[in-house]
Amino acid sequence: MPSPDMFLGIHREGDAVMDRDAVREIKDRIDIVEYIGETVPLRKAGRSFKGLCPFHSEKTPSFHVSSERQTYHCFGCGRGGDIFSFVMEREGLDFAEALSMLAERAGVRLERVKSGGERLKGVAGAMETALAFFRRSLLGPEGEGARQYLIRRGIPADVAAGFELGWAPSSWDLLKKELEGKGISSGDGLSAGLLAESGGRIYDRFRGRIIFPIRDVQGKLVAFGGRLVDGEGAKYINSPEGELYSKRRNLYLLNTARQSIREKGRSILVEGYTDAIKLHIAGYTEAVASLGTSLTEEQASLLKRFSDQCLICYDSDTAGQEAAIRGMYILQRSGLDIRVVVLPSGKDPDDLLGEDGGHERFMGLVQRAEPLPLFHIRARAHELSDDTRRTSARREIIEGLAGLPTLEANRHISQVAQGLGILLPEMLELIRNARNEISRGKKKGISSTSGVYKEGEGVTREQEIFDPWEAALCYLLWTDEERRSVIDPVDIIPLFSSDDVKSLAVSILSGDSTEELRSRWAQTGDPFPMRLISSGWAHCEKNGESGDLWDIVISALGSRKNRSRLEALRDRHARGEASPEEMREYMELARRLKGGIGKV
Repeated sequence: MPSPDMFLGIHREGDAVMDRDAVREIKDRIDIVEYIGETVPLRKAGRSFKGLCPFHSEKTPSFHVSSERQTYHCFGCGRGGDIFSFVMEREGLDFAEALSMLAERAGVRLERVKSGGERLKGVAGAMETALAFFRRSLLGPEGEGARQYLIRRGIPADVAAGFELGWAPSSWDLLKKELEGKGISSGDGLSAGLLAESGGRIYDRFRGRIIFPIRDVQGKLVAFGGRLVDGEGAKYINSPEGELYSKRRNLYLLNTARQSIREKGRSILVEGYTDAIKLHIAGYTEAVASLGTSLTEEQASLLKRFSDQCLICYDSDTAGQEAAIRGMYILQRSGLDIRVVVLPSGKDPDDLLGEDGGHERFMGLVQRAEPLPLFHIRARAHELSDDTRRTSARREIIEGLAGLPTLEANRHISQVAQGLGILLPEMLELIRNARNEISRGKKKGISSTSGVYKEGEGVTREQEIFDPWEAALCYLLWTDEERRSVIDPVDIIPLFSSDDVKSLAVSILSGDSTEELRSRWAQTGDPFPMRLISSGWAHCEKNGESGDLWDIVISALGSRKNRSRLEALRDRHARGEASPEEMREYMELARRLKGGIGKV
């Protein structure tokens, strides 16, 4: 059994190991009813509190919070868990981030066994100092040209301030001197990507550029993007990958947009910083920028924290490029519903919104956003009309469709077949063949084995409808440490019919503390255990007014097991295959069930 310490470390920093008692102490110090009640109006209802669910729209309260058990459950959408689950769901954080946030609120010190955090603190300080310098420079005399440029792009001074835009002066060492004046070493400046080194000389990385600060999903400053206003050089440069920043794990403005994404049920993904800002100005506050067209599974995971639908809104030339379409399929295979906003030729969102009537046109295009497979056909229309390239284009589109989850692909097969000029039976055969080749690893195009769902799949564990009695038994085991310590798994495990639930019950009975298990599941990103346990609590709430809950649940599961066995024996008897021992078992089970005795 792995040490619980490995599940309590913050892997984002790579060097932190948390005190294993921190989770328990945080839960002791923060009452879940008080915490949730700060953002969700709750009222007393029997032994618990209830209110309108913060995770889905409803008019009648179905969201229950138990002070006694320190858990929550929504009978409408099925979400539930403890205070950590709530913070992770509501704020879109992973476990380590939720742990850090709640520890700060509770006044719990998270012990670390290495000192790398102090170094990262210095790097973060360098970043904040640089941001203040860039913003001050934009407002000074040297920032006049940049301010005028932003105004021409439709970004006035108050908006620039709201998005923390700045200006890097055309100097080789002004920022370096600023950092030194604040007591920040060149080493921290280099680690932060603010300074660069060549031939033993250290100098400012960003020079003569408008600065866009990039914050992670929690709002932590991790990088900068710099846009050249005039002169020669790359149009954009970004902070290098390092201790703070990983491009594949970040999206520009996600920290600002995440609540709007949750409320509107969608994100809008654009390519550049200015496009994202202009969409926010126009009221599309769910917009984020991908910092390029190379999209990743990590970015998909970030977006899925807040909504399952993502509208891609690249300019028409970029959207049709092979790399961009490949990136879109990566997002779709990760579980996002990808739609593509088809912009007029040569236009990007910024251009369109700046035109007379541009807002209305853009709104119409958003409403008519196309599913990815259908957009793929549009993007390859030229190749499909060319006899020499038609076969290759068809293969690319079919591979893209075959790489999607089965249920998602099935929604589009008929339209894709029509668009490719292929009969439906032939299309189904091509899809099957493509899936087989993908699963064998023979194709390397748009598809990949990581995104292939076998026939019959497509429902994830977290979408499953839990058996209420099995969930209730897991909940009772979870909350009763004394019973867990004396119960024999041999008597309990056979009562479960689902392999997933059997595995969960074995984990609960393994001897590990519930804090260790919960932390482990959170670190692996698996919501199934806590949702099943929460569902069990909800079922117990309905059935716990009279009698002993343990006996009620065990009796219900025992009766079901006996009835299932009785049916199997009856079938063997009807076929003349039952042995004398099986006949005696059959008679005994029939007697027990007739007498209402279900317990095993």
